[in-house]
Amino acid sequence: MKTKDQLVTLGLSEKQADDVMLLESKMLETAVRFQFKKKDGSLREAVGTLKREKMVQADGSVWEPVGEARPDVPTLVKFWDLTVQGWRSFNVFNLVAVEG
Repeated sequence: MKTKDQLVTLGLSEKQADDVMLLESKMLETAVRFQFKKKDGSLREAVGTLKREKMVQADGSVWEPVGEARPDVPTLVKFWDLTVQGWRSFNVFNLVAVEG
């Protein structure tokens, strides 16, 4: 998980850094609804999680890691997308809203 200092150093405002940290911490516990701006400029609403038990694949099985984890990229938020049942990510600067 990213620290506030890391995020502010990247150029995020303190409010943006707080929102990213809130999203990541909530996703460790449960599924969270949030919005972000996609690369093409369109707005995307997602329901994401980082809680393994909620990472259910199309066949009904819970996702299990295979091989080595990819290195963390400080400018990306990675999440399990419950709608498409797969991993997705977005740039920290593009977070628009976190519900709840």
